Amino acid sequence: MKVLYYKSPRGNFGDDLNPLIWREVLSSACFDVQNAVLLGIGSIFRDDYLSPPATAGKRVFVLGSGAGTGPLPSLWPNDKWSILAVRGPLTGRLIGMPDKAITDSAALLATIPALKPEVARGGRVVFMPHYNSVMYSRWPEICASVGFEFIDAHWPVERTLRSLAGASLVLTEAMHGAIVADTLRVPWIPVACSPEVAPFKWIDWTQSLDLDYRPIRLPPSSAWEALKHFKIRTIDGAKGLDSLSDDDEDLFREFNRRYGQAAGTDLMPTRIVPKSQAERLQKITGLFDPLFADRAAKALIAASKGLSYLSKDAIFLQRLDQLQQAVARLERALLGTAH
Repeated sequence: MKVLYYKSPRGNFGDDLNPLIWREVLSSACFDVQNAVLLGIGSIFRDDYLSPPATAGKRVFVLGSGAGTGPLPSLWPNDKWSILAVRGPLTGRLIGMPDKAITDSAALLATIPALKPEVARGGRVVFMPHYNSVMYSRWPEICASVGFEFIDAHWPVERTLRSLAGASLVLTEAMHGAIVADTLRVPWIPVACSPEVAPFKWIDWTQSLDLDYRPIRLPPSSAWEALKHFKIRTIDGAKGLDSLSDDDEDLFREFNRRYGQAAGTDLMPTRIVPKSQAERLQKITGLFDPLFADRAAKALIAASKGLSYLSKDAIFLQRLDQLQQAVARLERALLGTAH
């Protein structure tokens, strides 16, 4: 069996949990089964992961994945696929299977002592932006200046797990920073650094645990980052938190605007300046970085004093039990044994 997930060339924490978690919760015999694929952790219930070439002649299993970042598979609906669980109510409704909504399968981390770091929890505040928000930013230096611990989503999973496990509070733009913090029972606060933030996937997950999603907006930490955000809004057409709504129907309309049949494919990013001029312009804009960094530092400190979140123990444990039952069904389907 092959696990399907996004593989960033530089690494990405949430996606990189896949090879670790599935090898722990499933017996090794499951991976010896031929012509089977498992759609794992990530916002990957979409056409490029469940494409005809990826699924032809294979048994398809979905356990804890979510939609919201690309067109639904062209082969969906498909009664031959085994949908064991999806990330949350929005994905469940979008694919027409609301009863399969459980929660993100990264929560299975709670069942794996070997992957839960034994770290003393101190008074450290941790900040974890989305991996797309790190380049061109001053967040690492800003965190150092205010006494917060910075996490780069590109880091190896083990290093990030240690940082999250030892924190007293996690400020995160990366959704799996929040998911793992919640799994480790560390309070977290959602923030948004970039217009690229995707409310659909966040709300899909938070609704699965009966939580709200009220992210705190953070200003750009550098002049070049501010220019990048301007380009994302005006040229790429990303709505980010502007598409955030208390009405789920608004989120479905925004999904259809971006990924419905009329839209065709995802919006393609374009350059705001030619590559040959980018380095020179970065040096010029860098003169204004101290002003941006000072404002961002003050906003980050203020955000750390905001409302923190943590799912209720009873709800979390119920969802975790449902995920474990889905894992057991997957093993039975693959191995044909009474598990």
